[in-house]
Amino acid sequence: MIKKTLFFLIICCLLPNLSAQNFIPADDSNLQYYGRWDFSNPQAPSHSWPGVYIYAEFEGTSIGARFDDNFNYYNVFIDGELHSIFHGTVSGATNYPLAAGLSDGHHTIRLSKRSETGWANHTFYGLILDDGKSLLEPTARPERKIEFIGDSFTSASGNEAPTDDTPNEEVAQYTNIDEGFGPIIARHYGAQYHMTSKSGFGMVLDWQGNFDNNVPDRFNRTNIQTATPLWDFEQWMPNLVIIGLGLNDYSGFGGWEGTLVQSETDLYKTRYHEFLSTIRDVYPGVKIIAVAPHVEWIRTTVSEIIDEENAAGNADVFYAHYSYYEGGYVNHGHPNVATHHGIASELIPYIDAIDPWQPYDDQTPPVITSYPDSSFISYDNNFAIKIVTDSYATVKYDFSDQTFEAMQHTFDVTGKRNHVLNFSGEHGVNYTLYLKASDANGNTTPVSSVITFSIDTTKALLNWNDLKFDDSNWGMGSSKFGLEGAAGTVTAVNDVTTVYFRKILRIDDPSSISAFGILVKGSDAAAVYLNGVEIGRINFLTGAEFDYSTPAMASSSINKMFVITDSNIVNLIKTGENIIAVEMHKAEENGRISFDSQMINQANQVMYTLGSEWRFYDSGNKPAPQIVDIASHVQNDERMPNKFNLSQNYPNPFNPVTTIRFNLPHSAKVVFSIYDNLGRQVVGVAESQKPAGVHEIEFDGSTLASGIYIYSISAGLWRDSKKMALIK
Repeated sequence: MIKKTLFFLIICCLLPNLSAQNFIPADDSNLQYYGRWDFSNPQAPSHSWPGVYIYAEFEGTSIGARFDDNFNYYNVFIDGELHSIFHGTVSGATNYPLAAGLSDGHHTIRLSKRSETGWANHTFYGLILDDGKSLLEPTARPERKIEFIGDSFTSASGNEAPTDDTPNEEVAQYTNIDEGFGPIIARHYGAQYHMTSKSGFGMVLDWQGNFDNNVPDRFNRTNIQTATPLWDFEQWMPNLVIIGLGLNDYSGFGGWEGTLVQSETDLYKTRYHEFLSTIRDVYPGVKIIAVAPHVEWIRTTVSEIIDEENAAGNADVFYAHYSYYEGGYVNHGHPNVATHHGIASELIPYIDAIDPWQPYDDQTPPVITSYPDSSFISYDNNFAIKIVTDSYATVKYDFSDQTFEAMQHTFDVTGKRNHVLNFSGEHGVNYTLYLKASDANGNTTPVSSVITFSIDTTKALLNWNDLKFDDSNWGMGSSKFGLEGAAGTVTAVNDVTTVYFRKILRIDDPSSISAFGILVKGSDAAAVYLNGVEIGRINFLTGAEFDYSTPAMASSSINKMFVITDSNIVNLIKTGENIIAVEMHKAEENGRISFDSQMINQANQVMYTLGSEWRFYDSGNKPAPQIVDIASHVQNDERMPNKFNLSQNYPNPFNPVTTIRFNLPHSAKVVFSIYDNLGRQVVGVAESQKPAGVHEIEFDGSTLASGIYIYSISAGLWRDSKKMALIK
């Protein structure tokens, strides 16, 4: 164990004479990063998960680094030996020395974060070498990879503390993750490692019983404390995952007080099974060890979970446990360094027994768990078919029952659990689609799932945020909306998960509006629509789909102005009636819904004010779509499309003339071009300003040879392309 006196040797001084040194930026290709780093800014990568480290090889007699980090402690290894412990002391980007007085030659540095943080990001900007010196090409990264998922035991919290009652504020300086059982095991195998661990967190809840604080909910995060950016699992695929979660669940459920009940055990087991499925999905072929400490409830429950997994045919997950070490705990009951070495020595034989460096060969085919299993009618030629598989898979389809390999068509979005087919068909035709899925191991669903539907374009399906949607049976009232008795509430709404609001806004001269702002106030989350198009959201993940039951990411008071200057959105405003629609979601069961809104234009003129009237729907579900006859209910002579769309050309194949149809929800400059199957442009770009509506282009291919061609249309930020076949 490193003694406390070593901390007096911690480097904390600014580098002198920086102008005579060579700064190596953080995006230099010779720097190797390990662990979860946020590279949103490649020249200032940041981190918040534990166990991150940097490796580089350099020449010269000294080395320093530029950090914005005055909290964490780092081990500085020079040429494989611990040289010093670094601790920044200044807020903001600051240069620090790491090592000096080295022999003038080839050296290695490994800069490893010792401590655990989870409330903020800490930034690294680069290394500082002697003047005229540079980084050298590093040795290849280790091929073996292990991810450790767990709590404060995995994070080695306070493992160098001198006593069991070390004050919490000193935990960071007494934590040395390099001497935790995870890095010890990784070094034994010469493996890279990631640590997805957080003190106090469990599989279901934290040690105080808070269900918001669990590791599975944060597993997909690049930064532990923020929902975005999401972590890209494909960039780092481990051979082995070791899970150690349960101590905080046991505490949060009241296990130490003897109040734990069977329903809590069942919840823990359910969440564990779900998390194992998630790990399999993001890491195909990985082997998993579920580890239990000395607590009997955790040992019994985790071993039962693994037995259930194995009985279900999942032979990729294994059970292990380790002992209690009498006298081997510090920092309020956490393992000391000697105990971490003991735990590692107990787990290594389990790892050897499963040979994790050979990927697991899964023999279980994927299952299509959600798809339209009864015949339906589409009221649009072009629509999305969405299905779900129980594991990551690729989905294909055909119009007759075939083997997976023989099926001619692949879903547009596929490869994970959620799959989307953007289908284009003809009015009055009945379709039957046969679907099969295949996973990364080549396992294929043995029997096709069948989808049947027809297309009827004489009718339209109106959603709740469509202008022509009939909301006459909705409630009506003045904002501020909220629960009865809530402060400031003018119109009470039911205590439901989601409430929907609509307001008709008449605009006589849309050309006078070059920008506008919509203010949304209330809680806890909102999605805002203009004429059926989403223009902003609050407290939802960007780009993620949500429905009636989707909770807000957090319980939060909202007071946000959406400032709209994008002409593609401003042009959604039409002459006459427009619809402003807002859906408000609460955060889980402890959330609440309130709402008020205001709209102004670029001249700061109020288009509708706070406290104005809205139609609202608070019936405990999502408003059902309405089927209407186009001729009698929707703009008798001109049905304006509410979204961009490019249809399949017809006829197809063609010789030599075909028609290409596309929809514009608003006026836009349209760019049209055609490419051959190798991506070479064969027809020059044609540009023209088009009004909102349905448009057709008649294309004459008489000058082209037979073959497959790609036609492409773009309008503002929207772009789409499709294939067509010319046969002469």
